[in-house]
Amino acid sequence: MELPDTLSRAQLSHNTPELEHLECVSMLNYVAVSEEKYAELQECTKKELSTLQHIIQQGWPEHRRDAPTTVQPYWDSKSQLTICDGVVYKGLRIVIPPTMRQHMLKLIHQSHLGIVKSKQRAREVLYWPGMSAEIEEVVKNCSKCAEFQNKLPRLPLKPTETPELPFEQVASDIFEFDGKHFILLVDYFSKYIEVDELKDQRSRTAIEILKSQFSRHGIPTVLRTDNGPQYASEEFRDFCESYGISHLTSSPHTPHSNGEAERAVQTVKRLWNKAPDRHLALLDYRTTPLETVELSPAQLLMGRRPRNKLPTAQQLLIPKAYNSLKIRHLLNRSKASQKYYYDKGRTMHTRPALVPGEEVRMQPYPGHAKWSPAV
Repeated sequence: MELPDTLSRAQLSHNTPELEHLECVSMLNYVAVSEEKYAELQECTKKELSTLQHIIQQGWPEHRRDAPTTVQPYWDSKSQLTICDGVVYKGLRIVIPPTMRQHMLKLIHQSHLGIVKSKQRAREVLYWPGMSAEIEEVVKNCSKCAEFQNKLPRLPLKPTETPELPFEQVASDIFEFDGKHFILLVDYFSKYIEVDELKDQRSRTAIEILKSQFSRHGIPTVLRTDNGPQYASEEFRDFCESYGISHLTSSPHTPHSNGEAERAVQTVKRLWNKAPDRHLALLDYRTTPLETVELSPAQLLMGRRPRNKLPTAQQLLIPKAYNSLKIRHLLNRSKASQKYYYDKGRTMHTRPALVPGEEVRMQPYPGHAKWSPAV
C-alpha cells in the first residue's frame, strides 16, 4: 500500500490571486501627435500592416522563410513588436506604414540636419525596415544641403608625371608685379623659367611672346595653363592646334592644380622683391643647381652652364651631356618624398568616380557660400 507524502497533500497557507486583466488604453493621450494624424496612422496601419498585426497576435512561425514575404523584413525585431490601440510599436517606437514614410522623411529632414543627426532623431521615435538607408538617401539628394555642404576633405597629393625630355611639358601663367603684367613659362623637367612683360592683356600679345619663347627652346608637346581669358580664347586654341601643342587647363578656381607655374611665379616674385637687377636674378636662378639632381635648370635644358658674374673656370663652361634617365629617376624620387610628407599626418579621403550624366556641384570659391550646379 502506497501513501502520498505530506508535502504533496499539504495546502498552501494563502491563495494566489488571479492575474489582473491587462487592457491597452488609447495611446493618443501618450503620443505627441494630432488626433487627425493619429487616426490616419491607425487607418494606414490597418490597411497596410494587417498581415504583420495578425502575425504578432497569432504568433510567429518557427523559421523566417515560413513567414509571409511582407512580414519577413520585421523578423529580426519580432520580439520587440507589439500592437496597441491599432498601432504597431517596436518598443516605444511607432512602426510607420509604407504610405506615410515619405511624409515622415520630410519631417525628419525638415531642418536639414546631416545624415547622422537625422538618423539619431528618427531612431528615437520611429521605425520601419530600411529607415536608415532611406534617410541617408534623402539627405544626400537634398539640393539645399548640397548648396551649403562642408568643404571636401583634402585629397592625397597627386604629383604630375615627370616628362622624359626637357621642354616636353611646360606650364604658363600670367601674374602682376609692381603694377605691370608678366607672362611666365616653366619647364616641368628642368624647372627653367622664362618671364616676359605683357604690354596689354590681349590673347594675341600672350601668343606672340610664347612664340618667341618656343623659338628659343623648341615647341613643347604639352602646355598647361589656368583658365585665364588669354588662354581660354578661340585665338589661343587655334594657336595651339597650329603648333601641334596639347593645351591642358586646370580646374576653375583651383590655381594649385597648375602648381608648377604657381610655384615658379612665387619664386620669381620672391627674387624680384629682393634683387635690384631682375635679369641677373633670373640668370642666377637658372644657373644654380637643383638640390635634387645637382644640375642647374640651364644645364638640364641646354646641356651647358651659362656664364654669370661669379668667377668660373673655363672647363666648367664646356657643354656636357648627362644621363636623362638618371635625372628622371631622381626627380621622381623627390616627388615621392614630397607626397609622403604632404600626406603624412593628414586624414586623406578618396572620392567615388563620377558617372556620365550624374548631377554634380562645384565647391564655392572665395567670397561665395553656396555650392553651385556644375554646367
